Amino acid sequence: MGVRVGKAIMVGDVISKSVTMITQTPALLFPQIIILILALIGDLLSGSALSYLGVIVSIVSFVASVIVAGAYPSMVQAVLGGGEFSVADSLRKAYGRFWTLLVAGILVGLVVIVGFVALIVPGIIFVTWYAYTVPPIMLEEKGAMAGMSASKAFGRDKKWSTFLILLVIAVVALVILGIQMALSLAAPLLGRVVYSLLSVPFDAWIAVIFTYAYLTYGPSSVPVTAETSGYGAVPPVSIQQPMVQAGAQVGDSPPNNFCRTCGSPLRSDSKFCSVCGTAL
Repeated sequence: MGVRVGKAIMVGDVISKSVTMITQTPALLFPQIIILILALIGDLLSGSALSYLGVIVSIVSFVASVIVAGAYPSMVQAVLGGGEFSVADSLRKAYGRFWTLLVAGILVGLVVIVGFVALIVPGIIFVTWYAYTVPPIMLEEKGAMAGMSASKAFGRDKKWSTFLILLVIAVVALVILGIQMALSLAAPLLGRVVYSLLSVPFDAWIAVIFTYAYLTYGPSSVPVTAETSGYGAVPPVSIQQPMVQAGAQVGDSPPNNFCRTCGSPLRSDSKFCSVCGTAL
């Protein structure tokens, strides 16, 4: 049994807070809209005389999907820190780590496929281990293997809670698929359009879920501040050694701009503590 990394995940909190973040911060949908537009262009070109352009657009869409996946940790980190974020800056940062994200995605995919081919259960376990690979790569600047190791260390003793999160995601995916099939019976084009529109918030929600879980319940070495929002190095804040204002005594209660639970510094407009996840 390995050493526990972070806190036990509260599945209900992860699901509800991730939905709230999407509804209150529509800008989180923009990267997925980019993917949707590229996919639609690729579909249109693949059925025309310019099919070779469709192949090129499909390749660009794949590259963009890797970059978009890497952009979410910075954006979610900024939202949790109570600050604003730039979608362009988040995408630019992810672009700088494209090859690391790609290698990690390929390795995770191969491991999961082997697990499912061998036996179904190992494949499910591997998914729960490596579902959090992107956040440590982007927020802690780890390599592909180190990011996978960080995800495994965090998710290994949280297999059941992560499995429940994946189960909720699967149920929602089935509902969306059912809507598409029902509408397609009447009008195939309508079913495709509705499915494409629903996929935007759904895919953004998935990306937010795992980043929120890692930031809120993961290792305390992941700093969250509105000033940097993941775009620069920040000294880590320790949960065991909370920061206090100059002149305050050790036994004093945390001031108003510090978390009442762990004593970490807060912005006045923060909605959640960036270290322990306490709602403010």
